[in-house]
Amino acid sequence: MKRDGQLHRTGDFTCFVAAALYMGGLVALAVRLHAVQIENVAALTYDGARQSVRRVRTPGERGRIVAADGTVLAANAPTRSILLAAEFFQRRTWDATASNILAAVERASVFVGRPSGLAREDVQRHIKRNLAMPLVAWKDVTDDELARFCENQLELPGFMCAETSERVYPQGTLAAHILGYVGRDRVQASDGDEKMNFIGMEMRGRAGLEERYDAFLRGVPGEKKVVVDARGFACREQTVAESQKGPDLVLALDVAMQREAERQLAGCKGACVALDPRDGAVLVMASSPSFDPNAFVPVLPASLWQSVSRDPSKPLLNRAAQGMYAPGSTFKPVTAYAGMSAGISPHERFDCLGAYRLGRMRIRCSHAWGHASGSLDLADALKESCNPYFCDMGVRAGTNALISAARALGLGERTGVDLPAEARGVVPDAEWKREHWQERWYPGDVPQMAIGQGMLLVTPLQMARLAAAIGSGEFIVPHFKAGERTPRRALPYPDWQTAAVRDGLYRVCNMRGGTGRRASAGLPVEIAGKTGTAEVGAGATRRKNTWFVCYAPAGNPTVALAIIVEDGETGGSTAAPRAREILRARFGGAELPAPPAPAVKEGGADGGQTA
Repeated sequence: MKRDGQLHRTGDFTCFVAAALYMGGLVALAVRLHAVQIENVAALTYDGARQSVRRVRTPGERGRIVAADGTVLAANAPTRSILLAAEFFQRRTWDATASNILAAVERASVFVGRPSGLAREDVQRHIKRNLAMPLVAWKDVTDDELARFCENQLELPGFMCAETSERVYPQGTLAAHILGYVGRDRVQASDGDEKMNFIGMEMRGRAGLEERYDAFLRGVPGEKKVVVDARGFACREQTVAESQKGPDLVLALDVAMQREAERQLAGCKGACVALDPRDGAVLVMASSPSFDPNAFVPVLPASLWQSVSRDPSKPLLNRAAQGMYAPGSTFKPVTAYAGMSAGISPHERFDCLGAYRLGRMRIRCSHAWGHASGSLDLADALKESCNPYFCDMGVRAGTNALISAARALGLGERTGVDLPAEARGVVPDAEWKREHWQERWYPGDVPQMAIGQGMLLVTPLQMARLAAAIGSGEFIVPHFKAGERTPRRALPYPDWQTAAVRDGLYRVCNMRGGTGRRASAGLPVEIAGKTGTAEVGAGATRRKNTWFVCYAPAGNPTVALAIIVEDGETGGSTAAPRAREILRARFGGAELPAPPAPAVKEGGADGGQTA
């Protein structure tokens, strides 16, 4: 076109604009390609991988629990399951996939020999939440079922056999309250910035040492990666890190003594604890009635839980560490320390007239007309467990002296044993009584406390530690794990006071008239100890809990023991013979016939009776 003498070409301008736009697009594309393929390639590759890869945490095998002699108390047994891979049975819809899986399981059940028990809801839940993982069709497959499956595996594409481990307790009920039990759980662990898509179920301690040392026993988890397709079905998997077994927990437990303690407590309610006074190692901890921890693994059935939790005998209660009892006459050594600290000489003589009277209170002695030896000093009073002697000593020493001695000797506080639960016991004072009983402190509370009755409560573990402290002169922290070094402290009393108490405890078991002579009969070592009978309840529910505490050998103890038998006769006739058999499992000695039942009950020979 020609205008004003100039030639204008419209097509040239249009081409120029189009070329500019084209070049701009190429530049923008080049910039974007550079960002995608060079600058952001790592991040985009990572995002793509995250959408196509599932991280799976695999549990490590749990460490065993082993006694000092090598007896395996807790181990792992292989259990086999038959699984199916959902990707072999996928269909266009999720419902069709679920139907195909159920049909395949029904066909396979003919070869396995039993129905699977899988419901449609189980399959649909697995497809929705765990599609990339195998689905468990049969658990706890027997040898016969496994053999039939393997023979026909070519006809069962998509099915496979897998082996896992379950906790087992080879000794059954032995040391059940010590060991506790485990359950299946997803135990989280730190895995850096990335989260695990699937976490395998692993064993977690629920009670006892299984709970206390759970972190120690658990193995190191492994990891594998599963590559999935666009729908989420697994395509292939890769092991990133192998799981590792946890370390074994070795206990200082004396298996022979533990077996004998449980045998002696069979058929009754009670507990026994034995410690090594030299280092605090727990040699025995038995509680009766007991339970079989194998029944709690891998899942505690609701019916079983209801049964044991409603059982009036409380089989899950560890009476040795959690049971609280009035100590009866086993508290009299504490009263002796309180009296001597208050200035009462252990050689001072006391005339027992068969009962102690304070106002209208009357506390009887086992010797209704006094003792054949006449007046008593401290050693004789411990030997014959004279209630009036210690009532008088407790009243003269005073409430504060009794309470201070009890607390100084470890009562009313936890021992620090390596268990997840332990009772403190009760050392009452005026404030405690006002808070719990809504009553003031009466003068009559003192003589009752002096003979181990009234509101005073202890655990067998505390009494075993008390016996160990008197025998060795040092307090220790009880522990189950072998080779542990625990804190220790000296008794807060001069040696001459401890020597006076030891003299009395020696006479209890080794001299005529001692209430604990049945505990030492036929043993190759001398023992020193104290019997106790604590009356509980009133009227038709009135009964006796019988005690015996001791240490052996008397001169250089390697064992300190406390045993309580509920609903017994006396400490001397019920508890002491049982303690003797438990000690015989450690030290040897002659086997004695069972003693005949006493024709006449010993009354309050080693416990307090009030009238």
